[in-house]
Amino acid sequence: MVSPRPVNIGLLGTGFILNDFHLPALREVPGARVVAVAGRTGAKTDGFARKWGIKKRFHGDGAVERLCKDPDVDAVLVALPNDLHLPAITAAAENGKDIICEKPLGRNLTEADEALRIVRRQKVIHCYAENQIFIPQIARAKSFILGGVLGKVTWVRSREAHSGPHSRWFWDPERAGGGVLLDMGCHSIEVTRHLFGTKPEATSGWTATLGHKTTLEDNSLVLLRYPGGALGQCENSWTARGGLDVRLEVFGSEGSLFIDTTRETGISVFTTASEEKTGYIVEKADAKQGWLYPAWNEFINNGYLSELRHFVGAIAAGKQPSENFEDGRLVNAIMDAAYASAREGRWLPLKL
Repeated sequence: MVSPRPVNIGLLGTGFILNDFHLPALREVPGARVVAVAGRTGAKTDGFARKWGIKKRFHGDGAVERLCKDPDVDAVLVALPNDLHLPAITAAAENGKDIICEKPLGRNLTEADEALRIVRRQKVIHCYAENQIFIPQIARAKSFILGGVLGKVTWVRSREAHSGPHSRWFWDPERAGGGVLLDMGCHSIEVTRHLFGTKPEATSGWTATLGHKTTLEDNSLVLLRYPGGALGQCENSWTARGGLDVRLEVFGSEGSLFIDTTRETGISVFTTASEEKTGYIVEKADAKQGWLYPAWNEFINNGYLSELRHFVGAIAAGKQPSENFEDGRLVNAIMDAAYASAREGRWLPLKL
């Protein structure tokens, strides 16, 4: 969508997802104007605002509510820890603000159901920020599937892995709501659902803690059975060394498709130079010497630019986007069932 009018956006949060991905992307989105930010502490919020040229700053107690009441804000982008998603969505919707919420929608299905109920009741636009379905290569894969290039799709394997999350709150069961399955499994689950174009019928989940001192799972595998017996395979890890690993494989009756967004970057470098000389390589890079595969414009390659163009255009047009809280709610339902399956050690039917 192309934005027919400016959309004034207020940011909830000041973390890496905004710094590294959302703000660089929003600078390239026609009609997007970031007019306010709310953060926990004054120093960090002020520094973030200065870096990105944001005039209005809210911090301390009640910062979220004050931003959501600001008449200059049309839409709110929620990029907060998982336990703060539902309160932020509630504050935004009750003040008539359209909403973009980072994944996962909630810590569980109960929270996701409540979030969807609130935005429906308040009749606001709701955007579920699942960036991976907007990755250019994955969008191309979807077009091949729709065009029949692969025939009948029988198996989709989606993998995302790295050596552990960015922030300490991910290790707190109360704040995060779950481990790697909730953090990154939401990506892999939605990618397979998006490519099959339908809802899965049953799930089998496996979780384990293999490399970190935590009560949360740091590895997970979710199998999703689709109509006709087709399989979605969702692999996620917080213990994989070597930097971010995002891969996709699609197998059909007439062809196969392979995507590797983090190794096949179009450039490879070998170096023994110091890390200071090497600089930034890629998200979650574990090494800056030897063979390196530098990222180019990660906010484009990881789908954020396409995602935010679509969301801002939808908000400006007053239309629900293609990826919204209904999709986020389905992902939470599948993840809850996968966790239950992992505990019970058996396939569970999905009632979505």
